Amino acid sequence: MSARRVAPTSTGGAKSALAVVLVVLIAVAMMMLLRAQPSSDPFDPRSGAPDGARGLVVLLERFGADVDVSRSVPDGSDVRRVLVLQDRMGEEQRADLLAWVRNGGVLVMADPDSPLAGPSAGVISGEGTGMTGDVADETNVPLDDCTIGALRHLRGLYVADGVRLRNDGAVASCFADGARAFVVLREEGAGSVVQLGDNSLFTNRFLRFADNAGLATALLAPQEGARVTVLVGSEAPATSADIGSGEQTLLDLVRPGVWMALAQLMIAFLVFATARAVRAGRPVREPEQVPIAGSELVVATGRLMHRARHEQRAGALLRAELHRELCAAMRVPATTTVEVLDAAVAARADLAPGRVAAVLQTDVADQQQLLDLSRRIQEIRDLVTEGVRK
Repeated sequence: MSARRVAPTSTGGAKSALAVVLVVLIAVAMMMLLRAQPSSDPFDPRSGAPDGARGLVVLLERFGADVDVSRSVPDGSDVRRVLVLQDRMGEEQRADLLAWVRNGGVLVMADPDSPLAGPSAGVISGEGTGMTGDVADETNVPLDDCTIGALRHLRGLYVADGVRLRNDGAVASCFADGARAFVVLREEGAGSVVQLGDNSLFTNRFLRFADNAGLATALLAPQEGARVTVLVGSEAPATSADIGSGEQTLLDLVRPGVWMALAQLMIAFLVFATARAVRAGRPVREPEQVPIAGSELVVATGRLMHRARHEQRAGALLRAELHRELCAAMRVPATTTVEVLDAAVAARADLAPGRVAAVLQTDVADQQQLLDLSRRIQEIRDLVTEGVRK
């Protein structure tokens, strides 16, 4: 009969399970380490994409301007220029912006579709062009008539898809062709609004063409130290750049119900603490309990002293203990003399002068005198305790 052969244990299942675990761990690690990059919106002044406007911000800062990006209208006392690349404001914010302009602000409205823009009178369309370095080759909106002094040095613009605005001659304009103009300047109270027929010429893709960059610096950074706010609007979607730029704090995120619960807990704690702290009357002082000898050493020592007939030493110990107790009760130093202690006890307790001194100076010769001394000491203790209570 041949010996049985042991079949090898199969490890295929264990290997498969291990492989699945490794795949899951790698997937979890990738999800934790990798982050999806949110896409930027068009005309975002913080975006370096072709349709972003990061290049415009860098250009203005290169010319000495102080540029910031905001979702809210500047304060009325803040002297600066505001650029709106794309109108994403609500009606209330538009009204606040116009009120700010009337108080002396300068608004550059680049969005021709904004409700604040004037009516259009023609379409401008251009085909893509390369960088030739020649403004004449890149220009499809020539300067033509210009009554805005700050823009007369420009030669022309490149506009891929824009409009010409109506120009009735009553307002200043530039890049004008008869009754149409690409740039229109109208007065609003103590301030002014500069309306453009296109906003894409300020994007990263088209800012380099013709005199598009020159138009931006002439309107927004005419001199070094100019303050410019790029207003993105309150209705613009939040981006990763907006993290930490809002006006709300962590306290603003807590629901009112949480504050109410914390207030109730605080009130309950104060009520509980007050109830526990209130006493029904004055504090009652109780005499301390007489310590009871609980050690066998004390008992054995007493027996030895009794057998050795050390009544005199025992009396000295009783008198010393009484002296310490009276000093503590009268709140005088432990080194107080017998005469001074006797006068203090007689003044506070119902004891005749000299009684305490007589006990403290009594010598013991036998057991009977020791018992008598113990009785007199206890009487003094009781009288002193009653006197202190009163």
